Amino acid sequence: MNIRISAGILKGSRMTYGKSSDLRPTMESVRLAIFSMLDSRIQSINEESTFIDLYSGTGIMGLEALSRGAKKAIFVERNRTLCRKISENLDKLNMTNRSQVICKSVMSILNNTQINGSHIFIDPPYNSKEYNKILEQIEFKQILNNNGVIIFEMRNKSFDFIYNNRLYDYYERSKGDTKIIFLKKSGE
Repeated sequence: MNIRISAGILKGSRMTYGKSSDLRPTMESVRLAIFSMLDSRIQSINEESTFIDLYSGTGIMGLEALSRGAKKAIFVERNRTLCRKISENLDKLNMTNRSQVICKSVMSILNNTQINGSHIFIDPPYNSKEYNKILEQIEFKQILNNNGVIIFEMRNKSFDFIYNNRLYDYYERSKGDTKIIFLKKSGE
């Protein structure tokens, strides 16, 4: 499977991955929709942004953020083979000095590690029931910057996600079978 960075200074760079039923990279059209929405309505990526890519898989979302000017990207992925591949791609693209690859489960990172970001992208396996637990930990550990945004990617027909509407402004966009939810702290 070939994945191409769609915009920014690394536009057109390609990464190759073996086929895997466990790997579901964010489609290019969905990535474009996410970054377009961030640029036009919510909070664009800039030289002050730290982008946290939870459940990184191929790492394409963090790579897109780096390509679009993020100061730093943090990749969290528990699969050691995928962690090595993300690190190889960062090295190939000369982005190792602006990135960190953490090869642990998302929940162990959220429970035990002090990370902080302006953009947190969350794309667990589509059958996951962890959306609310992840959001609770992000709030409890204050992982999101005060003016930050959380981006969830999930199956369009997913109804398992509940959020506190007093804490966040909520934006939703659908792209084919994919639902994208943006949460920005209210009043920011």
